Amino acid sequence: QQRLGSDPHIVGKSLLLNGTNFNVIGVAPSGFAGLLVAIEPDFWAPATMVERITRDSGRLTNRHAYWLLAVGRLKPGVDATRARAEMNRLSSLIEQDHPDTNKNLGATVFPAALVPGPYRGYVSAFTGLLMAVFALVLLIACVNAASLLLARATGRAREMAIRSALGAGRGRLIQQMLVESTLLSGLAGSAGLVLAYWTAPLLLALKPASLPITLRIPLDWRVLAFTASVSLFTGVAFGLTPALRSAKAQVAPILKDEAQSASYRKSRLRSFLMIGEIATCVVLLVGATLCVRSLVNASSIDPGFDTRQVAIATLDPGSLGYSEAQVRGFYEQLSQHIGALPGVFSTSFVNHLPLGSASEQSSAIEGNRSAAGQNGVPVDVLRVAPGYFETMGIPLLRGRDFIPEESKPSNRASIGAAIINDAMAQKLWPNQDPVSRRIRLGEDTGLEIIGVVKTGKYRTLGEEPIPLVYLPRLPSRRTLVVHTSGDPTALLDTIRREIQTVDPNIAATDLETMQQYMTLPLFPARTTGLLLGASGILALLLTCIGLFGVISYIV
Repeated sequence: QQRLGSDPHIVGKSLLLNGTNFNVIGVAPSGFAGLLVAIEPDFWAPATMVERITRDSGRLTNRHAYWLLAVGRLKPGVDATRARAEMNRLSSLIEQDHPDTNKNLGATVFPAALVPGPYRGYVSAFTGLLMAVFALVLLIACVNAASLLLARATGRAREMAIRSALGAGRGRLIQQMLVESTLLSGLAGSAGLVLAYWTAPLLLALKPASLPITLRIPLDWRVLAFTASVSLFTGVAFGLTPALRSAKAQVAPILKDEAQSASYRKSRLRSFLMIGEIATCVVLLVGATLCVRSLVNASSIDPGFDTRQVAIATLDPGSLGYSEAQVRGFYEQLSQHIGALPGVFSTSFVNHLPLGSASEQSSAIEGNRSAAGQNGVPVDVLRVAPGYFETMGIPLLRGRDFIPEESKPSNRASIGAAIINDAMAQKLWPNQDPVSRRIRLGEDTGLEIIGVVKTGKYRTLGEEPIPLVYLPRLPSRRTLVVHTSGDPTALLDTIRREIQTVDPNIAATDLETMQQYMTLPLFPARTTGLLLGASGILALLLTCIGLFGVISYIV
């Protein structure tokens, strides 16, 4: 529908995927997205074709690559415990056959419709926090309702006394009060569903475009059933006490017009409810304030590079089966084309941007000593092209930038070039000039330090300074960075056209501005701050309404 114009004859036609022709043999039904939450594939292909699609030869035989999830349907009468035991038995057998790759590796069995195991802990913690916060908001609303029902019951004491005198039993009076409280909670639940329907798109809009997941918040039967259950429970639970107090009132004194309003003014239960409501509101407001403050602090952190006038695009000509020479030629032409555009100051490439999901770590050892028996310094690694620091606005503190010759393949026995950040310089050579010194990364040939740059943020915005090494040789998959003189948004379409001009078979992914990219590291703080801030404001509003209603009955 999106790319092929809803072609009714698409079955049997051929599509080009990463340079390989595939025949379309079927179309999935509308709404089907597979089994994993938040992942919606655009197409499905046989697992045996993975090497043709990814151009990763050896993927099917590499026992160190973990990219498959086994999916199975349990037989009738077989529960998850038995399936887990069977999978653990199979894991033990595989470990016996392949102890070098499968030692201490077990199987994780989870329902196919849930979040995959490695991410379930984070998702559960976040959703659990939200449930706890909004449960407190619900508690405030229920306390409001209970307080107002208590006050209203005092005002209706004469009515209930007359009903009792006319023969209505306690059960009938309690039933009437519970019906009223349940009706109120039902109306509130319905209003909540309408509000959720309106605000769900706003929550989805918080997701950064570069986050490779698809979020959906459907109002399905599960949401409706949960809302109905909560509405019924809260209506009964918080309407029961006012109903019992109304049903046990003394009939004779009330019918004699003896004052009853003072009883509510002196009610300990009313005082307890008001104190608890205010305390809960204060807790939510403090938590919301802390989260919003954390968001403001995170937004003001300097990541160590320019985020205003930079456009980015991720490319991978190697996925089309291009040779190393073809990949190098493509990037050289693209750099020339983009660099010649009006309003472009400079261009460069990096294997992956800082503060993203990808990372590369190694261990650095001072000098040319062998890594054996040495305690190396853990370092992060970024692979960049010449001009990267100028394009990203990263200050070069000492030394020089890479030159094109250092980016080309060379003899592994030769000494390579490396640029380090100031944190690594202080780690290995405090108060000394590290330029022209040498290090080793893992088992690689020694590297000569040719420059030192300012330390930035590489994994998270709140991290402590991390030692990092920049290397000049990049893989096929790279991110193009373009420094512009004006708004980079205006150049995105032009950059896309230039990529197609250089090679029409290569498509850019994550084509966006750096400011759009920065919504990704800020996504957790922004989402948490917004939701908790909204809950704090809602709690304050409910508390003020409740106190006003209660005081209006007392005064």
